[in-house]
Amino acid sequence: MKRGAEASAAHDIAALRSALMVREHLGFRRASEVLGVNPSVLSRRVLALEDALGVSLFQRSSGGARPTGAGERFLIEVERALELLAKAAVRAGAAGRGEVGRLRLGHVWPVTAGPAETLLRAYRRSAFDVELELRGGSAKELVAAVLDRELDAVLIDIEDAPPGLDRLALWAEPWLVARSLEAPDEALGQAPVLCAAGDDWGRIQRLVADRGGARAGVRVQMTTYDGVLSLVAAGVGHAIVPQSVAQSTRASVAFAPLSGAATPLRMTAVWRNDHDNPALRRFISLLRTTELEASAVVKPLRAAGWRG
Repeated sequence: MKRGAEASAAHDIAALRSALMVREHLGFRRASEVLGVNPSVLSRRVLALEDALGVSLFQRSSGGARPTGAGERFLIEVERALELLAKAAVRAGAAGRGEVGRLRLGHVWPVTAGPAETLLRAYRRSAFDVELELRGGSAKELVAAVLDRELDAVLIDIEDAPPGLDRLALWAEPWLVARSLEAPDEALGQAPVLCAAGDDWGRIQRLVADRGGARAGVRVQMTTYDGVLSLVAAGVGHAIVPQSVAQSTRASVAFAPLSGAATPLRMTAVWRNDHDNPALRRFISLLRTTELEASAVVKPLRAAGWRG
């Protein structure tokens, strides 16, 4: 909107508010006292509005001013319109602060426990009216969705974060082996290693191969982590999972540290710097201030110099 148009709009709104004040106080003198303007200025303002509309809004007399029939109908609509305008201004301000809107977040690993759950709960408390959407998938798929602006941000391992996107290191956690309590204590690789469809199965294969198992022994299940752990509980195979998964699973599954040295899962938030979504800016601000590494399930690496 050009500056002249902005000034005209502000003038028109001032004239409408002035007319409402005259209606409320049944006179120009009393309305001008409330508004803190000269009565003649208020009178000219309303006259200009009447000239623009081509209708008399008030019956003027020595005792004050009362709305005409047409004026009353017009001012009732004006009152409603200004209320809507005020609400729109409030909503616009909330949207600009990221308090309303939508945040689309992608994730490879489960977000039902540990620091990821802590993060989502904290964000929900700070932006209750923001619509939060989650999408699971492989890191490659999710990064492509961020580049295409289909997702606002993703939570992935630092290894999968491309150099062209902004990133923020969040937390690190070790890998665990999940086994059924009822199955024999087989070494890793002696039984199938199961992983969910959205897992980074290539990384799971490397972890198995580094411990003497066969890559072909890693079997992708077209299900969720909960489904995979149900199969583990039934004795179908093992699973390699981040430590936070152990917080939200059934008693019939046992978890133990993965043998040998292994780079932990280093969770990182990744997003486009030029993606203008206030809800995303609020989310990133929360990430920078929330002490996720204080969680009991996290094994932070920042003390060792990791920054992502």
